[in-house]
Amino acid sequence: MTGKQVRQVRREGNLAYVTLTKGYEAVIDAFDVPLIDGWNWYAMVERRHAGSIRAVYAVRRDRTGEGKRRMVRMHRVIAGTPDGLETDHRDGNGLNNRRGNLRAATKAQNMQNQGIRTNNSSGHKGVSWEAARGKWRARIRLGGKRKSLGLFTTPEEAAAAYATASAAMHGEFGRTT
Repeated sequence: MTGKQVRQVRREGNLAYVTLTKGYEAVIDAFDVPLIDGWNWYAMVERRHAGSIRAVYAVRRDRTGEGKRRMVRMHRVIAGTPDGLETDHRDGNGLNNRRGNLRAATKAQNMQNQGIRTNNSSGHKGVSWEAARGKWRARIRLGGKRKSLGLFTTPEEAAAAYATASAAMHGEFGRTT
């Protein structure tokens, strides 16, 4: 880079920490430093409609061969994710870019690994109160369709039904929290 001060990368054993903007820091495996070194990485904060933070990712700006600007996500660089797929963070932390935490995923798989929504009042993923029936409903999504798993007396029973269905239907991408 010409004339710009590049933010530092700090190594500690097998890990490296990449300083970002807005007070954030990304973690990578130390052997991946050559892939990201020499660039200024920024914190990209994605917000929900209510304004709370949905996710934070490490990104940099670049230009294509035609001179158009594009955003490059650190996790895609490190994982080498092919076009047409997304990069899923197993633990849901968009700043944990260690190879063991990254995997290629379809959009549906990446969504299956999302955490509990902020507007969830039950405290359990896939569980909502069915006021008309006075019961807790468990539902799961697969292939773009929502499937009812039944009505339950307690939110814990509904959550157990969701967890069982998620393990069967979503496999390693299933998340219940």
